[in-house]
Amino acid sequence: MKYTETLKNIHHSLDRLGDLPVFSATINRIQQISSSDEGDAMALAMAIMKDTGLSARLLKLANSSAYKRGQGNVSVISRAVVLMGFNQIKSISLTLKLIESFHDEHPDLDVPGMMMRQFLSANMAKELALKSKKSIDPEEAYLAALLFGLGEIVVACTLPDEYRKLLSLKKTSNKSWPLIQTEVLGISFNALGREMAAGWGYPKQVLHTMSDVSMNQLDEHSNLLTSLPFLCNGLVHQIYGKDLRNEQPYDQLIDAISDVSGISFDDVGEVAIQCFRQVSKVSRTYGLKAQLLIPEYVESGNAVKDEMVRKLAFLAHDEAEQDESELSDNVQSTDTPVVCSQGQLAYLNQLTELIGSEGTIHDIFKLVVEAIHQCSGFDRSLLCLLNKKKDHLAVKMIEGKKIEALQRYFERDRSSKGGDLFFRVMEKQVTLLVNDLEDEGWSDRLPQDFVSQTECQGFVLIPLVMGKRVIGMLYADRLKGNGPVSDNDFNIFNRFATQTRLALMYADSKAKR
Repeated sequence: MKYTETLKNIHHSLDRLGDLPVFSATINRIQQISSSDEGDAMALAMAIMKDTGLSARLLKLANSSAYKRGQGNVSVISRAVVLMGFNQIKSISLTLKLIESFHDEHPDLDVPGMMMRQFLSANMAKELALKSKKSIDPEEAYLAALLFGLGEIVVACTLPDEYRKLLSLKKTSNKSWPLIQTEVLGISFNALGREMAAGWGYPKQVLHTMSDVSMNQLDEHSNLLTSLPFLCNGLVHQIYGKDLRNEQPYDQLIDAISDVSGISFDDVGEVAIQCFRQVSKVSRTYGLKAQLLIPEYVESGNAVKDEMVRKLAFLAHDEAEQDESELSDNVQSTDTPVVCSQGQLAYLNQLTELIGSEGTIHDIFKLVVEAIHQCSGFDRSLLCLLNKKKDHLAVKMIEGKKIEALQRYFERDRSSKGGDLFFRVMEKQVTLLVNDLEDEGWSDRLPQDFVSQTECQGFVLIPLVMGKRVIGMLYADRLKGNGPVSDNDFNIFNRFATQTRLALMYADSKAKR
């Protein structure tokens, strides 16, 4: 397969898959705002909140032990931005979207494992940049190392048969790994990743770090930002036994990292262990399983490497056991997740059939409102639509308990002063997630008639858009005393909201024919 054919097939596959969410408008906007001198925390928060999944994961991460440092519960995105910082938010957003982009459609290719190793490599690069006396931006080092393996991941996801062929040749051929890639694809993974990133508009300094580097050329005078992605990825591949022919020996990699960073040999090993612990702790929040971090412990004959792998395998097994313990506790405490999972699948299948057969929007809306109520922990769900003047909101469908008060509240005209919160949220086309009205003073900041009349503990609201026109909103809540909105509730809501958006997109496309 030649270079041009490889690119053509990759882009054809990306078109079929809907491109990669990591290069979405959300990420581009986040990059712009966080890099601008005029950007502020609220502007960045508003950009993030347009992506419901990203918002939920960022809030979860902000409240994890890795980032929360005695600051109280973080329940709003703007506060997470202030506490974590623009650069941190930018890097984390990219990581979360990159992981979200690649699904495990081909289990034998271990794409989640690849993502975990890239995540570990990126964290190593960041920590080494922080410890080095050389002047280098740690967030740039993180981004560069995270994207360094992009070419291989893209090939595994878009050209799985060719990737299997590459892996087979890697085991049986005496040729170098980059040469095998070039002969099969017409281009190396590094060059392909650089080509893809360039097409997606990434800056030149990032593209430069994705270049092939020669171990023999590295010394204390080498550019640290260019060298770290290559070296950290090589070190992770050694730890996980991916360098089958020892093309980049473990000791040489540690020596090279020590030379270019000015950090001692032993300290480089300590950084690797420190990053491993950190990645293990936050991996679940990123959507990765600690099980994927466990390296295979086998004797290689290299005492230093074997000792490192043994330590990391022990740490990873400990985290994996915590994963299993939490899962066991959840299963023992309630059988709801299993029931919900089956229910979600049934409803999603019905929605897929309705959308595919061009069912009416009314039927799709009705099924979505019912599905949210039946499959999640929400007590009530409803659909509201705006009139053509956008000054009146009407409840069209509603499910759940104590619905009369909720229906009365959302049958409303827009305030003459234009100060109605829910109308403003719809106009801005942002998701509003309030996990618990008792947190962060939400009960004082929300409209008082809403708080007093609806009796809700927490809620989520997503505007509905057809073409460029906001037509209404999808809403669900928990009644007061029934606990806050959980991550699982939000994820289920978002899953069905996505189906609703898809149906509206199809309806709009059909109307324009």
